[in-house]
Amino acid sequence: MAADRRKLELYENLFKQLGPGDHRITIGSIAEHFQCSERHARTLLNQMETKQWLSWTPLRGRGMKGKLVCLQEPIEACYKEVEQATVEGNYDLAHRLIGFNNRNVASGLKQYLTHATTASEDTIFAPFHRKLSWLHPHHTMERTERHLIHEVFQTLVNFRGTELSGNLAHAWESDDEKINWVFYLRSGVVFHDQSPVTSNEVVESLKALTLSPYWRALYDHIADITSHAANQIQITLKHPDPHLPKLLSRAEASIMPKQFIYRAESHFKPIGSGPFMVDVSSEKLLRLKRNPNFCGQSALVEHIELWIHKEWAEDKKCAENFFFLSNEQVQYTASTSDIGYFFLLINNRALQNSSFQHSLERLFNDQLDSPIPCDRHVDFCFENNNENRWFSRKLVSALKQQNFTATGTQVVYGHPAPKQDLAIGGIRLEGDRTTSLIAFFKLYPYWQANLTWKQQDHLKHTLSAARSEADTSKQKQILDALLTWLHKNHVLTIIKSEDLCLSIPSRIRGVEINSIGWCDFSKLWIKQRIIRSH
Repeated sequence: MAADRRKLELYENLFKQLGPGDHRITIGSIAEHFQCSERHARTLLNQMETKQWLSWTPLRGRGMKGKLVCLQEPIEACYKEVEQATVEGNYDLAHRLIGFNNRNVASGLKQYLTHATTASEDTIFAPFHRKLSWLHPHHTMERTERHLIHEVFQTLVNFRGTELSGNLAHAWESDDEKINWVFYLRSGVVFHDQSPVTSNEVVESLKALTLSPYWRALYDHIADITSHAANQIQITLKHPDPHLPKLLSRAEASIMPKQFIYRAESHFKPIGSGPFMVDVSSEKLLRLKRNPNFCGQSALVEHIELWIHKEWAEDKKCAENFFFLSNEQVQYTASTSDIGYFFLLINNRALQNSSFQHSLERLFNDQLDSPIPCDRHVDFCFENNNENRWFSRKLVSALKQQNFTATGTQVVYGHPAPKQDLAIGGIRLEGDRTTSLIAFFKLYPYWQANLTWKQQDHLKHTLSAARSEADTSKQKQILDALLTWLHKNHVLTIIKSEDLCLSIPSRIRGVEINSIGWCDFSKLWIKQRIIRSH
């Protein structure tokens, strides 16, 4: 019956918004999800409750939030309806049910038959400690979200370790001056909604970075991005950049359908062309589902699920992430070093002296043996992770003991507060280290406030020299010298390097920890338990 298929579609749409588990919600909000009247929404809830898809406990009074519990996965609800239809011999209905929400019936039937005849583990779980921000490549700043961008979207090229490889582009070339670049796109690539990935989407996605109030400083050497032939992208630079492909491998350079580039969060959908699709996105759960139409190597597991509980934040360190399986006890760890740095930036020129700088260095390394040479109130900002919160508490406590106050403002990564005496934060080494350092220097917004004109000029010319240097070892030397120069001028101090470990159940294989602190989800697989017969 068409009504049964429609109920499945409405239930799945509700489930995708809320996820599994308990939810407090008004009947009005449910009616909005169902796009019907409140009276009809109550009828639908009763029918779905009868089918044991959900439970609904209303509260009396207009606008009161009842308790809604999603009991079944939508596909499981579908399979039970299909089983009932096949028992009754109604195979036409079974086919219609399998195709709910515009699913491919032929493919869906194969999946149903596989489900009906085998039972194997195909989901890897990861606990997470906070609500995830929206997965828009241009607005995502946090480390985990930027990793998820790489799983859902594709960039023109990939950079792993020390190697560049094709992604949406299968080849690229430039002129001898490294100013005119051409990228050749793979043909036949589609987004998760089955729309084609065209050169127009690539051009518009990258052009938006050059117009972005935040990102344009990093992409300010791009003069023009055009496409004059099918599956070809021309990028013209203002200045030479032999390492442009590395820049275009970063998360913000991901390609998306052009209609979503400038959408507000409430109207944005994370539709990419990467190895995983976003199946459920709620405050409690993010579920990624394998993209069967991915143009690269298909993911080895069907689902990756991030389960979210804010109380986990109290014990979460920047330096650790976790995977787990149901009923799995034995674990091992994979680790990496130098994925970033924690820094102290002294913005107030009156505090840019060696005694104050070295005193804070000793404080943050638990080596402070004398009072901090400071006789005034200090305003500072710090990024929102436990390590930086610890630095913040140390600073406030030390100055309080000297009868001075310090006011700290917590900020998200990459968005320091203005008019602060100090900034405590992180430099992330995502992918290529030199590109990441250039990104940090180009994107920090307050150099004009904490550097003299002469120092600003030196910074500008040094970054230009680093960007145009073809030799990677010389490029590294230029940037390391810049870090040393800023330290000697009492502007920037690297407090410590950032390492990371990943805890993994023993049966999860294919883990190669990356510079973002996760690993390539598409390469993960689960070693099945051996079931011994008696």
